[in-house]
This record gives sequence, C-alpha cells and structure tokens, in this order.
Amino acid sequence: MKNPLRIFRNRKVGLALGSGGAKGLAHIAVFDYLAGLGIPVDIIAGSSIGAVVGSVYCSGKLKKFREEMLSLTRKELLSVFDITMPRSGLLKGNDFIDFMKQYIPADTRIEDFDIPLAIVATDFYAGKGVVFRSGNVLEALRASISIPGVFVPVAYNDTFLVDGGVANPLPVDITKKLGAGFTIAVNLHPGLKISRVKKYVKSGAEKIGIDVFKEEEEFHEVDESKGVKIPVEKKPGAWMKNLEQWISTKNEKVEYPSIFEVLSQSIDIMEYANTTNLLKHYKPTVLIEPDLLSTGVLDFTDSYRIITEGFRACADKKNELIRKVKFWI
Repeated sequence: MKNPLRIFRNRKVGLALGSGGAKGLAHIAVFDYLAGLGIPVDIIAGSSIGAVVGSVYCSGKLKKFREEMLSLTRKELLSVFDITMPRSGLLKGNDFIDFMKQYIPADTRIEDFDIPLAIVATDFYAGKGVVFRSGNVLEALRASISIPGVFVPVAYNDTFLVDGGVANPLPVDITKKLGAGFTIAVNLHPGLKISRVKKYVKSGAEKIGIDVFKEEEEFHEVDESKGVKIPVEKKPGAWMKNLEQWISTKNEKVEYPSIFEVLSQSIDIMEYANTTNLLKHYKPTVLIEPDLLSTGVLDFTDSYRIITEGFRACADKKNELIRKVKFWI
C-alpha cells in the first residue's frame, strides 16, 4: 500500500554513482536492481566510471553495454588503450571515445537526455569539481575519466581537467543540488584493498613507526631514530636490462610495488579519503557499498564477478530501499 503522506515529499530519486575504474561495472547491477524493485531513477550524477555507466543508461544502451562487458576479452580491452609517450599520461583517450560511440552517438548532448545528468570532472589547477550539465556527452566523459598518470588531461579554457574522482568521487551533493528528494549513492571505496600491497605498505610503514591502516588515529608522528628506507638507484645498463629492472622487484631487499600497483593503490587511497569526507557532510538516503576492495582500476575483464557483487550489495540494502525510498514514492 502506498504511503498517503508521500504527496508532501519531494519524490524525485537521485542516483550518485561513484568513481573507481573497473569497480564501476557494479553500477550496472544497481540500475537493474532498482528497476526490479520498481524504483525509478529521476536524476543521475556520476564521477568517472559512474558518469560512463550513467550516460550509457540515459542513452538506452545499458543492456548492450552489460552484455559486451561480460564478454570482454583482454585483447579487446587493450584495443581501447592508445598508448602515447608519457608526458602527461600514458593513454591519449581517443580510442576510449571511439569505443563509447557504439553506445552514445558522437553528437549527443547532455541536455538531450530525458533524465537530468551531471558528469563530474576535476579542475587540475583549482582542485575543484567541474560539473557538466550541458554540452557534448563524449567530451565530458573523456574529461571525467582522465585518471591522473594514466590518461592525458583534457584542455578546458585556461586549465586542464582530470578524473572526477580526484575532487568528488561520490557526487551525493550534486544529486541533491539537482533537486533529488531521495539519494541512492553507490560507493566503490568503502575501505582500502587488503592484499600484498597492504603487506609491504604496512610492513614498511611499521618500521618507521606508522600504522597506516589504524582508523582511530588520523596521523602518527615519525620516530626519526627508526629511519626511512630509500630505494637504491640502479646503475644504468642496456635498455632491455633497464626495462627488466623497471618492471621487476625480485632483486630488491625491500619488495617494492610495481608502477601500476603504485598508481592503483594511490588512486584508491585518494578516493577513499575523499569519499569518507564527503559522506560526513552529505548523507544519502541509502548507501550501497559493493565489496570490491581487491579489484584493480583496470580489471574490466573481471566483469561477471564485479556485476554479481553489485547485485549482492543491492540485495543487502533491499529492505532499506523499500522502506526509505519505494514506500515514499
């Protein structure tokens, strides 16, 4: 039975889709699950991969996107990566735009969608979020997914734009500003990855007196007597040998992470910290948090597990979704 008091409430449902690379495939499951419960999506705000999935949904191609993500091979994934000389990033991003054209026509504008959509990027110099509410969808997405160090930034007026997750990894505030009475947020960074990355980060930090995973302390002063271990610079040699040394850490006394692990974990730490801060100030009606801590930024070929986890996370919040949202709309 519908709640008669619902007529006095703002009944628009906003969906805030967080950043997180491949983890964002869980957003696909959220759309499907909400549809199964009969909960409409009236407003969407997405950051990075959240903006990608939100845009595909608005274009009506989510089913096709889901099917092709589930069958994505590593070879197909690599074809989207147009590697460039690493001046501002490893990837140019042009192949990403071409890939997205099969779901969103090249001339599509954000304001053309029936559902209000906000695409979030970050101003490189100002350090503030930039919200696209109009303009070309693919151009806005290219800015929103510009992971620092991975994609070359996008030139915009007198600045550059990088990944939306840098400034606003979970745009709950944007959905509310766009008029949502209920906000369902999908947080892809509820914690930090527990893996061998944690092992050598934690062990290395403990040697200098820091417990980086102890949540009750915001910081810990370093005991200078314990010293900091600096990587030893290797002598230059043949280029092939240098490349092998650059990739491998087997001969190191300390097990240093690879450059890709450094990028991935650093991004996760940044987005986890920013998301935690955002949720202190902007509380969603329902918060969905898939357990994808072990999933890497580029693990798109693991889509079946990611989407399945998205459904599981939604199922955990089924009663809350019905009580707090469906009952009132």
